[in-house]
Amino acid sequence: MKKGMVELRDKTNIFYEELGSGENLFLLHGNGGDSSYFEYNISELARHFHLYLIDFRDHGYSGNTRDKLTFDLMADDLFEVFTKLKIKKAHILGFSDGANLALVFTLKFPCCVDKVILNAPNIRFDGTKLFSKAISLFENIFWNILPFFKRNKRVAALLLKDLKIGRDDLRIIDKKVLIIVGSRDLIRVDHVKNIAMNISDSRLIVVKKANHKLARFRPELFNKMVIEFLKEE
Repeated sequence: MKKGMVELRDKTNIFYEELGSGENLFLLHGNGGDSSYFEYNISELARHFHLYLIDFRDHGYSGNTRDKLTFDLMADDLFEVFTKLKIKKAHILGFSDGANLALVFTLKFPCCVDKVILNAPNIRFDGTKLFSKAISLFENIFWNILPFFKRNKRVAALLLKDLKIGRDDLRIIDKKVLIIVGSRDLIRVDHVKNIAMNISDSRLIVVKKANHKLARFRPELFNKMVIEFLKEE
């Protein structure tokens, strides 16, 4: 396993890890998390793939020299990581906000992307269930009441933002895409189905009785779906 920092053009340091061998596979964590989200997946996945994990700007061990945080900016960060680590192409697996980032990155830098796995994506705030909406609003109110904690404010604000992605954008994606969502997810299943319907070469799996953090609570099933999809011709 190799760990380190990638210094971006704006002097922000992005933490990364790499391990395993085979085709490149990036694992992108969710909002407020970090690369350790995939701790129950990396051992098995590293047997099949050369894994890269990063902490997004403003997350985990990564910094942020700029007073803003957007998916577009994080996609640029990921491209810089590709460039600095001399990665030409990789599969991209994203969870929650990581899935949203995977979509933005795929549309912005398609030449860098092979296959895509989206676990619980939501391109609209309205794509989340009522309970999730309430939690997101509470987090934003809580952090904005406090005088400091700018990092937490920026991260929480991402939860309320719609992606600048419409149906026409989804329809130009020409990658093989696997979309996974739990039947008890915080993301509305009908919202995820709508995303899948508009990506031409996509496959949707709705996992019965599964919640938002499928990769952590049912890692064997999650790993199996990932490996089978990425290995198939």
